[in-house]
Amino acid sequence: MLQTTIILSIAALILIFINWRKNGKHYEGLKSGIKQMIHTAPLILGAFVLAGMIEVLIPREFVQNWLSTEAGVRGIFLGTIGGMLLAMGPYAFLPLVASILISGAGLGTIVSIITGWCLLSLSKMPFETVFFGAKFYILKTVFSIPLSIVAGFVAHIVEITLQKT
Repeated sequence: MLQTTIILSIAALILIFINWRKNGKHYEGLKSGIKQMIHTAPLILGAFVLAGMIEVLIPREFVQNWLSTEAGVRGIFLGTIGGMLLAMGPYAFLPLVASILISGAGLGTIVSIITGWCLLSLSKMPFETVFFGAKFYILKTVFSIPLSIVAGFVAHIVEITLQKT
């Protein structure tokens, strides 16, 4: 996390410098960024509190039986369905998934949750149906379910292979 913070900070400083040299609008960029941070801070704070509560509430036995590496196929299928049902934005979704990972979920399960959320999230259904039509949504869903499951299996195999070495 520290490394990412350092890299992002350096990138921001470079962009501030470039903006300052090019057109002198670096203050406008800083104001816009601070305004956006103030706007999203409560949402991010709430998401981290939610993730912490879920981490404490999910029993370790449940994670070990249903979501861990040992759960195998069961965890991958549950991950795909869970990702599909989690109708929330990235600020809430990613901390939630991170707390599930910390609780002991396997890599295959986590990858299938994230892939299911990206490809299958039911929160996108109304928009995709309106803009692209019901046929598109149905076909996209039919083809995306196997993709999510395959992604989970690939991650599961990689995790098992890495554990053996």
